[in-house]
This record gives sequence, C-alpha cells and structure tokens, in this order.
Amino acid sequence: MRGYLLGAAASSRKNMDDPSPKPAPDLLFVYGTLRRGFRLHHHLRRLGAQFVGNGKVQAELFDLGEFPGARASTKPGKTVVGELYRLNKVVNSLRVLDQIEGFSPRNPGMFERGTTEVTLPNGERRLSRIYWYRWRCPRSYVLRLF
Repeated sequence: MRGYLLGAAASSRKNMDDPSPKPAPDLLFVYGTLRRGFRLHHHLRRLGAQFVGNGKVQAELFDLGEFPGARASTKPGKTVVGELYRLNKVVNSLRVLDQIEGFSPRNPGMFERGTTEVTLPNGERRLSRIYWYRWRCPRSYVLRLF
C-alpha cells in the first residue's frame, strides 16, 4: 500500500534516525475549490490525480469569500472535511498546484504548503500535504458547517 500509515508504524519509526514522520510524497488533502464539484477541480483531473477517499483534518475553516482557508487547530472537535488524492508526476503537479494556491517558498503568500494527518472514514490515518491558510482571520469568518 502506498502512502504513510500512522499507528504501529509511526511508533516504530520514532526509534529510527529521523524521529518525525514524513508525509507520503504523493498524497494531497484538499478542502476547498479543488474538491470534486467545485470550480478548480479540473486541475486535479488534468494532472491525473487519483481520488483516495474522503477524510478530515483537525483544523478550522475560514470563509475568505471566493474560497475557504484552513488553519490547523489543537482545539478538540475542530475538524475540516475534504478529499485525499494521490498525485501523479508529483514534482510537476506540485508546481502547478503551488501556482494555483499562490504558494512560493521564496515569496510567502496567503497559503503555505505543509503537512497534516488525515483521518479516513474507516479510522485509518495518513500523513499528507495540504495548503494551509497563513494569515490571521477574525473569528466571525470561521465556517461552522464544513
């Protein structure tokens, strides 16, 4: 099985040289306009990304007008639902997706590419890439229905 599974594998990895688990290099969690049925999903189709499953991450979702932005949260019960995809031709796909998300390592924008733990409906957990919203947002912008 491709991808990085958490659980027993994660605990045994802690004893290895690199104590921090790495995300599967080809997994991407999307929670906004890149999801199926939304206006930017055609980019994932064009890039040949394969739908892995629905999932959720521990985060809060903000209404930014034309699109949402998620920020990681440590608050219990704060989750954002979305979709997990396996990227084809990872380097090229990330280059295209970085451009769509306005992310550049040299010129920080509204979003940054990071990692997150995704929980699938069957309870399986995977580490994945995600585009996190970087800027502060008033509490009134939090979306409660996602």
